[in-house]
Amino acid sequence: MERTNEQFENLLNRYLDKSCSLEELKELFSYIDLPEYRERLEMVMDENYKTLVPGVEAREINWDEMFSSIVEDKEKRKVRSLWSVWMPIAAAIVVMLSVGVLIWANQQQKKQKTSTASVKKDIAPGGNKAVLKLADGTEIVLDGHSTGILANEDGTKISKTADGMLLYDAAKSDGDETLAKNHINTLTTPSGGQYMLILPDRSKVWLNAESSISYPSAFSGEERNVTLVGEAYFEVAKDKQHPFKVKAGAAEVEVLGTHFNIMSYAEEGQTQVALAEGSVRVDLGNNSRTLIPGQQASVKVGSTQISLRNVDIDEVTNWKNGLFQFDNTPLEQVMRQIKRWYSVDVVYQGVKPDLYITGMISRSNNVSKILALIEETGGIDFEIGDKQIIVKKAKGGTHD
Repeated sequence: MERTNEQFENLLNRYLDKSCSLEELKELFSYIDLPEYRERLEMVMDENYKTLVPGVEAREINWDEMFSSIVEDKEKRKVRSLWSVWMPIAAAIVVMLSVGVLIWANQQQKKQKTSTASVKKDIAPGGNKAVLKLADGTEIVLDGHSTGILANEDGTKISKTADGMLLYDAAKSDGDETLAKNHINTLTTPSGGQYMLILPDRSKVWLNAESSISYPSAFSGEERNVTLVGEAYFEVAKDKQHPFKVKAGAAEVEVLGTHFNIMSYAEEGQTQVALAEGSVRVDLGNNSRTLIPGQQASVKVGSTQISLRNVDIDEVTNWKNGLFQFDNTPLEQVMRQIKRWYSVDVVYQGVKPDLYITGMISRSNNVSKILALIEETGGIDFEIGDKQIIVKKAKGGTHD
């Protein structure tokens, strides 16, 4: 195929909006052999990064190594659709937010650095793990349980599906629903665990690691109430007569039918509600704010104020799609996510690095691969121990 400026720009745009196929990706990288196109690619990369961290230049990229890492891993997978093509590519290595490797430092760092993340020991990623606690106190370890019906609470069948979801099938009845309302169940994910839940009203919930959600085995009354600790993504079934309410920390989120993410880990020091679709109201009792899609509300622990900001919803919610996604995120916050997903302790030796990360990578990778990519920013090394990651200043690094 003849190489043209028009085709190159088309491929580049498709790459940036994550809609290109593997063949288009290969074609785009074929242009890199030509200096004029390589310069254009690097210019776009640099311009995009400067909008994230003004005054900082992107480091040099080993394009050949990056592309081979994408293609070699990608070609082991089957292709089902254009979008499913992109996601395995995203799962292969760090994917482009602008163009180029999506791991950056908050300093000018052009010198390539050899990764030193210890591979003598490694830690596998988390997976579908959770414990269901029934109203009578019975606990069921879902990842160790066979599929099928787990329990029956006053006509509500609770099942584990073949694809690893927890499903509630509430029988409709004209009888007394008071007892059903008091049948509170709790689904809890451990460190290194996640799980998907379909509530009795057919609302869908994706529960992240170190999280729990409590809910009735059958909704009754005027409201659908649940309580969340940790993080979850909700796709709420529409029911105008019965508002859906989530209690998370000091905040209460009320919706009729919408898609949103709530993060309320105690160690993060705040509750965050990000809206993907529809409308939600965040209520603190004496203060409330209504969100529109693309907005995130934040409530710090002990505060009575609700702050709003615009966010990239993909960045907030891509964890449920199997991806870590960061946008100028402080290293400490990145490491807390790694801690929860890989079920490890994170220990800092010396001064904590003043480092910010922008990037996207699959949560299905072993931890060594993620740490090695972060190390490429320069000035930081990791050591993997037994259920522990040690963060330390690199030899010859520039961090204080």
